[in-house]
Amino acid sequence: MDGLLLEGIPGLPEKVLIEVGEQRALVMPTAAAARHLADLVIGVEDPPDGAVVKTGGAVRLVPAEGGLLPHLTVLGNVIHGHTVAHRVTRQAAKELSTQTAKWCGLEDVQARYPHEITPGRRRLAGVARALRADPRVIVLEDAGGLPTWGSLLSLQSNPELKRAALLLITTDAGRTTGFGDDE
Repeated sequence: MDGLLLEGIPGLPEKVLIEVGEQRALVMPTAAAARHLADLVIGVEDPPDGAVVKTGGAVRLVPAEGGLLPHLTVLGNVIHGHTVAHRVTRQAAKELSTQTAKWCGLEDVQARYPHEITPGRRRLAGVARALRADPRVIVLEDAGGLPTWGSLLSLQSNPELKRAALLLITTDAGRTTGFGDDE
């Protein structure tokens, strides 16, 4: 198992398996249940007795708004994700991060700050930042009023997304449209 395995979690199917390179959306009944599931997957909370949460490696959370540091540019945020995870030189991190930002459709906003770009671009920058940490699982939080993850992410147009299992957690089944449809 290289991605994510959830077993015996109340409110979910008995077994949820998401391999690296796959996308899966889970619809939770409330925002509190969605937050609880995200906390279980990222390891902030312990699973209930008899439940299993296994990952094949590092897990990164992308908050609904992107989770960017406001004092860093888009590229600075992506580089920060890389240098914290890998402790490489700033130049090496910049080269790799520039490519990741390009794959995420951010080449024209790399020098801008989070407040200067659209909510969809902030979400993509959060994904780019997470990708540079080379996780096995990326948890995507969702919120109404923002562009859907399905409209933003495509495994076919961004090959770096295939390096992780992508889990979208939402409370609205309508916001899962297009997510995982291009596997």
